[in-house]
Amino acid sequence: MASHFSTIGFPLKSADEFRALAMQVVDDCASLDCPQGRYLRWSSPSGAELWLQANADNNLVGMLPHFSGESAVRVGLTDRVTRPDATALDGAFYGWASPADDDPESGCYPLVFDTPDFLLHHGLQLPAIVEAQVAAFAHEISLYPSVEAYDASLPPAGPNPENPEMLVAARGLDSQAFIPSGTFIPGGGVIDPPQAHAIFTGHILKTEARCNELTGREFWWALVESYGGIYDVVIDAELVEDAPRVGGVVNGTFWLSGRVLDGQE
Repeated sequence: MASHFSTIGFPLKSADEFRALAMQVVDDCASLDCPQGRYLRWSSPSGAELWLQANADNNLVGMLPHFSGESAVRVGLTDRVTRPDATALDGAFYGWASPADDDPESGCYPLVFDTPDFLLHHGLQLPAIVEAQVAAFAHEISLYPSVEAYDASLPPAGPNPENPEMLVAARGLDSQAFIPSGTFIPGGGVIDPPQAHAIFTGHILKTEARCNELTGREFWWALVESYGGIYDVVIDAELVEDAPRVGGVVNGTFWLSGRVLDGQE
């Protein structure tokens, strides 16, 4: 089963392997100070990243994966998200994708993404409209060679049981659609605190097999245009039998990891 780490070529199987990986990369990290300690960023040409967390006593307390790619999502950030089971350096942002005009509290849909350098943005005043690089780590995914192939996979329209003379629209997502599944409970209610999970479909603009230089494991990267934004999608090679194709469609469930780019690099 794919994990957030295996998605970018780190096939961790245990807590011991997690700790061993952290110790393997710690001396090759860039150090970034923050109010509660510091982040240690390991990066590679493949785009795979590890963000270690050190507290004020210089003890390692956490590590998150990220993927640095080409995505560009305009987001109206409205809230910070922290969770009771997280470390002091963990956090996420809540906002709206593709806000209208200069209103950060409007947009195509609400969006939550976990942020590996969360406390580096402690001075950012919200609400604010920013550019974010968002990587979608595939939990489950289906690939289609073309929009036509995706559309053909959808169930056909059928009779409306309440009015047989009318047809029910085909069930399934459009080839560019986004559902912020980490923000609500199907049937009603909200998830509090919200999770950085999404279900979406999108068109593949670019794709490439990438190799994690540290482990030699391959994974797939695709730049995907969905409704409301362009996202980096990363896929554990064991999740798919066929390669993603430019012009094709992805459909799946994802964990979202994002970095606010404005003024950070």
